Amino acid sequence: MESGREDRAAYVTGVGVVSPIGVGRKAFWSSLLANESGVGPITHFDPEAFEVKMAAECTDFDPKDFMDRKVAQRTDRFVQMALSSAKLALEDADAWGFLEESPERVGLLLGTGLGGAASIDRTQWEMNNKGPNRVNPFAVTKIMPNAAAAHVNIQLGMKGPSAASALACTSGTDIMGLGLDLIRRGDADMVVCGASEAVITPVIVAGFIAMRAMSRNNADPEGACRPYDRDHAGFVIGEGSSVLILESAESVQRRGAEPYARITGAGRTTDAYNITDPDPEGRGILRAMQLALKDAGVEGDQVGFISPHGTGTAAGDGPESHAMRRINPSVMVSATKSTLGHSMGATGAIETAICTLAIKEKKVPPMRNLETLAEECAELDYVVGKPREAPDLEVALCENLGVGGHNAAIVLERA
Repeated sequence: MESGREDRAAYVTGVGVVSPIGVGRKAFWSSLLANESGVGPITHFDPEAFEVKMAAECTDFDPKDFMDRKVAQRTDRFVQMALSSAKLALEDADAWGFLEESPERVGLLLGTGLGGAASIDRTQWEMNNKGPNRVNPFAVTKIMPNAAAAHVNIQLGMKGPSAASALACTSGTDIMGLGLDLIRRGDADMVVCGASEAVITPVIVAGFIAMRAMSRNNADPEGACRPYDRDHAGFVIGEGSSVLILESAESVQRRGAEPYARITGAGRTTDAYNITDPDPEGRGILRAMQLALKDAGVEGDQVGFISPHGTGTAAGDGPESHAMRRINPSVMVSATKSTLGHSMGATGAIETAICTLAIKEKKVPPMRNLETLAEECAELDYVVGKPREAPDLEVALCENLGVGGHNAAIVLERA
């Protein structure tokens, strides 16, 4: 550990992921490095009447692998993913003993964009077809955005501070900054920190289609999301969850844990521009990255890798790419939504895990589908097709933009 700055950092000691390309850290990372696509036909509902018929679903995820039948029946899919990711992260960090001994010193922060979207659809169906008196008694506790935080606390026993963030697509990144804040203030020695989203539902898919935000390239699902490419035409909706175990330097030393990386800075801004489109000048996301770097005490030219929002939309790709170029024109960039789809509120948590593993493994995973750079996008060192060895990677930056004009960024450094 670097002396003099440990008290300002949150150390990542465990990684748990549920994703369209694998469940668990090892399966997720190996598939990501192998450039495997998680996009395919929608199976969660019948998409025949929809213009978009593809999504990135977590096909390998079975909640029964992580919880008993009763818990699964009483929870929405986004809660099931969050609980599973939390268990995976605690196991990865070998932190069950600490949780059992000191539950009051373990915090829990879980973000989401929309909460129990599938349960909203199901409850409406029950009302329409069976009447209001036949609605599931667990409907509200399935739907509420804090359901994941509530159930994970109840099932696993954290008794420290807890919160649930619902800040659209910046939720996952924002929650990591909140985890850093808890560690810095000394409110917890360990924070179970992440985000989860499961919104591949008729209402949400139809809504994004109406917004003209999604790619309609059903003929080539794996090539549909094309961040920064000349043919970018929208995102592919996805789902997933990621939970990280964050710890103070003292906790890491006391437990003898070996951290993957450390979070050293966070920045948050708001565009105050438009409900759906980001600031066309990219000023908000640039300032969020600059604030995160200032908080970390890091200069832009030290950043070796940026995991960007990179949704493959014309409105977002150009401004975001030029903002990244102003941070460091030679930085490596990999927009993994081309592989994983856009998991909305969970995306920043998943991409924080990617930055964490990239630093630890000294390797940047590839992005897909960038063949010809769009004219409006900035020249950067895009990592395309195959992973890039990065023996000198010391600093990574994760940044996301959210519907409503929210921006968030965090800085991760080698531990």
